[in-house]
Amino acid sequence: MKPLRSFVFLSLLLIAGSLLVGCDGKEGDGHSKEADHAEDDGHGHDEESPSGASFKAGKGVSVTDETRKILGLEVADVTEANLARSIRFTAQVYAASRNQHASVANPPAQTLLASGLVAPAQAALVTAGMAVSFSAPSGANAEGVVKEVHSSLALGDAEIDIILSETGALKSGDFVQGTITLPRAEAVTVIPKSALLRTTEGTFVYAVNGTAYFRTAVKVGAENSDRVEITDGLLAGDQVVTTPVQTLWLIELRAVKGGGHSH
Repeated sequence: MKPLRSFVFLSLLLIAGSLLVGCDGKEGDGHSKEADHAEDDGHGHDEESPSGASFKAGKGVSVTDETRKILGLEVADVTEANLARSIRFTAQVYAASRNQHASVANPPAQTLLASGLVAPAQAALVTAGMAVSFSAPSGANAEGVVKEVHSSLALGDAEIDIILSETGALKSGDFVQGTITLPRAEAVTVIPKSALLRTTEGTFVYAVNGTAYFRTAVKVGAENSDRVEITDGLLAGDQVVTTPVQTLWLIELRAVKGGGHSH
């Protein structure tokens, strides 16, 4: 199908999703009056919207094969992997003299250091000698190693001092984003990051539920550029939708909320 046709179809899909529930339908159960009549007539099936997508509470979002292809809907297995944990924090670069006894005529050599605050629980995982990578808003990158970890300060955070070994274009006074990657021996439950749906109500995934896709609450742990740890809500062997998660969410919202109408 040509891209323009796919775009038009997707637009119609989102608009038609509001037809899943009329203003006189029952809120929250994902059914219109017509769908209720269909179940009452003994056929035992849901009313399908003209868009090829439907929603049923307790079951999830269902789409036809044609709609699945047009949306480019893809799923992935929930797996286990040794996903490294990362501690991210903001640090400020500053200069320190290497030779405190240098004369004015022979100024002391300067070395760049950085200092940042992290939560005590994270600081407890950091030890001297760990590698730290930095990135600045300007795009400059730098590398360093942990010099010292100070105990919790008055505000409750702990301070980490880092010696910069490769400074790039950084200079004293710069604020940078620091990352410490922690090794991990044990395997944890992981999914592609694209499967996550972050909303004001919480963090979810659309898990495969038979022929439907059911929105499932999850708790997340460590993350990297493409995968995220799931600490609760899924098990290895489950399957989740990786794309288009937002579209499934819109279909469900229009079904439950009636396309924005008041009930």
